[in-house]
Amino acid sequence: MTPNSPHSECDATGTDTNRRRFLKNSLIVTAGCFVTSLPLSGLAQNTSPSGEPLRAFIQVTQTITEHKHVNAELAAHFFNAFIKKVPEFAQQITPLVQLTQAGMSAATFAERAQAAGLQGLLQQIITAWYTGTVGNDYHGILVSYQQAWMYRTVSDGLVVPTYCGNGPLWWTVPVPDANSTAVIDAL
Repeated sequence: MTPNSPHSECDATGTDTNRRRFLKNSLIVTAGCFVTSLPLSGLAQNTSPSGEPLRAFIQVTQTITEHKHVNAELAAHFFNAFIKKVPEFAQQITPLVQLTQAGMSAATFAERAQAAGLQGLLQQIITAWYTGTVGNDYHGILVSYQQAWMYRTVSDGLVVPTYCGNGPLWWTVPVPDANSTAVIDAL
């Protein structure tokens, strides 16, 4: 090849078409990514609850259970499960939060809720936190198993109950031989 003859990768004017093609494709991909990301973020469903009803839910939880340290992320999951189960739940929380006062005991709060006819709703909230489920029928929504508050009191001595002897996901380990004398002696 001589220096004056065009390469097979160059067009008649001597410009490298691979470089042009690369730049053109890079611009198309960049523009495509930019254009497609904007509308999709606007169409995404907002699954996080707005701040005020969630704060009210946490305040009611802290007052009735007297647990001052409530996991906000778990509270949001419970709140969303309540909304899924009862769409007007956010409005039902408002009268409960109006009954709360700083430093109020759980017993006083429960008495006020009962006088206002809100004992059922308050009981649902307590049950959800302690059992980890929202709803008490077979259509209940499981929000948390391991972080259910009923396991807190014995967490230092007992593991979360499960059908598997060594905890969740134990069945991924080979099952011990049933005829083994070590297994039989351990029983």
